[in-house]
Amino acid sequence: MVQARAFTLPTLIAAIGLLSACFVSDDPLIPEGEAVLPMDESMTLCVNRPDDCFTMIADGDTYVTADSANRDETGEARFYPLTQADGRQIYLLEAYDFEDDTYTYLIARRRSQDASGEADLDLALASCSDLSETQEADFRNAGGQIGSGFGSECTAPDLATLITTLRTVYASEFADEDWWAEAGAN
Repeated sequence: MVQARAFTLPTLIAAIGLLSACFVSDDPLIPEGEAVLPMDESMTLCVNRPDDCFTMIADGDTYVTADSANRDETGEARFYPLTQADGRQIYLLEAYDFEDDTYTYLIARRRSQDASGEADLDLALASCSDLSETQEADFRNAGGQIGSGFGSECTAPDLATLITTLRTVYASEFADEDWWAEAGAN
């Protein structure tokens, strides 16, 4: 079983700061106009505790931090349909951090299967270290780059390569509740 690193949406900003061996890109991979909004209009992120929150609002197909957010809380989040599993939509989450000027990719799903109203999201940190030797070779052959050493990042060359890699590596995990709950986020 691939090791999951699951988080609820309120820990997104904190989680991105702790990522190692994650999938990244210098430029956005999700084409403008092709992202989807799994949450209605806005979402609230609570980084460490319920009283430490800020709002991200929908702007086109992107969630952006509201003007009231502190500089270290600024960013953008975009979602792209990755696959369906057990009747749920699984998303690729492209998170942009203004401070680091980088895009990081996670796997997400609505915790509630009801597509309307408020809901938490489960997030899983996709990791380069989960790739088998064959998957790693396929990623490199498609133009992907993998850094050397512990905690190295995988730089995805394009959306198709990233989607193919994530579907291949995590296909058996997407419907596994234990995988999503591994980090105790549920």
